[in-house]
Amino acid sequence: MSNYIKNDNIFTKCSTRGNFMYLITECNSYDGIYYEKKYITEDGQITFKEKVHFQNAKIKHEDYEYIFLYDMEMKPIPEVFDYLNFELQDASPNHRKSVLNALKILYSFLKLYDLKIESLSKNDVQNLFSFLEGISKKGNLYQLDLFTLRSPSTIETYIALYRSFVLFLGYDKSPLLKKSSNYKLIYNDETDFPMKIYKYDVSIKNYKPELSTPRYISVEDFKNILEVIRKEYTLREECLVRLMYENGLRLGEALGITNEDIVVNEKGNFLYIRNRCSDSSDQLAKWRMIPKNIKDYKTKKYQTKNIGYQVVYLTDTLLDKINDYVNEFHLSESVKFQSNYQKYSYADSVEDDNNDNFYIFINSIGRPLSQNLWGKTLRGIFKKAGLNVDKGIREHNLSHRFRHGYAMFMVKYKNVDALTLKNLLRHNHINSVKHYYRPTDEEVIEQRTSLVASIYEVIPELTI
Repeated sequence: MSNYIKNDNIFTKCSTRGNFMYLITECNSYDGIYYEKKYITEDGQITFKEKVHFQNAKIKHEDYEYIFLYDMEMKPIPEVFDYLNFELQDASPNHRKSVLNALKILYSFLKLYDLKIESLSKNDVQNLFSFLEGISKKGNLYQLDLFTLRSPSTIETYIALYRSFVLFLGYDKSPLLKKSSNYKLIYNDETDFPMKIYKYDVSIKNYKPELSTPRYISVEDFKNILEVIRKEYTLREECLVRLMYENGLRLGEALGITNEDIVVNEKGNFLYIRNRCSDSSDQLAKWRMIPKNIKDYKTKKYQTKNIGYQVVYLTDTLLDKINDYVNEFHLSESVKFQSNYQKYSYADSVEDDNNDNFYIFINSIGRPLSQNLWGKTLRGIFKKAGLNVDKGIREHNLSHRFRHGYAMFMVKYKNVDALTLKNLLRHNHINSVKHYYRPTDEEVIEQRTSLVASIYEVIPELTI
């Protein structure tokens, strides 16, 4: 005799001779995260075990890199293939990689809970959000043992990707897409009228992040960083942090700089920010056209400012530092260095096919500097400078703190308005700059204290 137990909208047939549960354990291996699902009886016996592991592959064909996500039988998942390679064909490699990672987790969740994406309930979606958070919990039917903790911002990004995916699949009735009657007003500085933004019916709870880790580099922080670099590091590190702090460059924009991108003329020193076919995913400039082949270099779109490229100004001092770095670090006589340099550090020339062009920032063995290696170096610099470095969760990107610092410097010391800041940060929309204003606890206290003092000056009766 048997019956059915209902939990989390999942019906599972079981024997009435005793209770049982599923144990879902997150595991890690050389080729990524996977999950083990065990069927455990009341007396602790494992009567069933399943490995849930969705693997992926990349195949380059005719100058385009196709991404595959395989099911448990190692068959490509058609809807994922179409979404990654056709719907997102013009997206950056980093974005497609983020979507792939998000979908691997989604399909793992669906397999572990025996669900179908087209028939998810509101409760299923809430369980998915908990799964993304990495919450280990014990229920009547399922016990989860997870170790990957994701930040609220990462979870929100994944949820947004899932919503786009189910919309692409045509499941417009999905609880992922259902809007509630609640809304908030968004004010745009360029118009006089607010816009109503309706919230989703199912979303993660509002997090109030701890303000223990500043999200930007202050002037004093930068002085400390510069002091550490000049004592214990090289010109490479100084040039990189100065490009990000003085000019507001993103890390990928800085790592993608080539010799050809630095232009000196009677008007000043200029740095062109653009993408090349020879760029790796670490070297891409955000929101700029990504050429598919070298013929794109001659197109009007690629040669149009703010679409194909952007320009920032370099001071004479920083330009001299970069020149000194190149002259010192690009001329190693090591055979291994020169072999790697000739093979990996040369970049496409978009100005003249006959020009020898090379990436500015390289590692000690002659290859272009990677974000991973730079991240490890910067973490060491931060620690020596006495700056807090997040542990466990990568909630605050270390390199991006310099760009935030650039924005905060412009607001705090130069009193720039939102429109000017948008142009300085090279954003397309003015609303994009608002999240750059992230005062610390101390600054908020200082502002409030200053405000109260000003009120007291105007209304001295308040002091009595």
